[in-house]
Amino acid sequence: MAKECRNSLKLALLVSCSLLVLAFSSFSVQALNIGVQSTDSAISLSKECSRKCESEFCSVPPFLRYGKYCGLLYSGCPGEKPCDGLDACCMKHDACVQAKNKVIIYLFIYLLCGDGALLHADDYLSQECSQNFINCMNNFRNSGAHTFKGNTCQADEVIDVISVVMEAALLAGRALHKP
Repeated sequence: MAKECRNSLKLALLVSCSLLVLAFSSFSVQALNIGVQSTDSAISLSKECSRKCESEFCSVPPFLRYGKYCGLLYSGCPGEKPCDGLDACCMKHDACVQAKNKVIIYLFIYLLCGDGALLHADDYLSQECSQNFINCMNNFRNSGAHTFKGNTCQADEVIDVISVVMEAALLAGRALHKP
């Protein structure tokens, strides 16, 4: 009975991982611009770009939304001005990544799949884009500039959360020899 349960769990994880990889591999470059939007009682995914300054999930990397451009799988609409200097750093990073226009990254979904999965997307492992982004955020922090009106996040906390993710991208980029 326990063996059947383990096999069922493995099958469920395999199917889930396969569907996730299939779903991501069929998206275009703009697919990385989906966001997690907070509603009154639930969290939902949306492919729409952001037109308003937001500050939600400030310390939770997968769900972080700051300004219009900061957050994983989250970006402002084309032509939208950033909400503040920190948001401008995120906008510049998005533009850098899109300009690189590389098509393969490795996304390790350890908890879901147990090993790596190959996705087609922009080059989020670019050393140049990642280092410039970290430098821009540090410059914003050191400038003492104010954040946008209505912001509920601490800028230092947002910078720290994003920096951890970007440091991981730098390490992965070095390992995969991304320029």
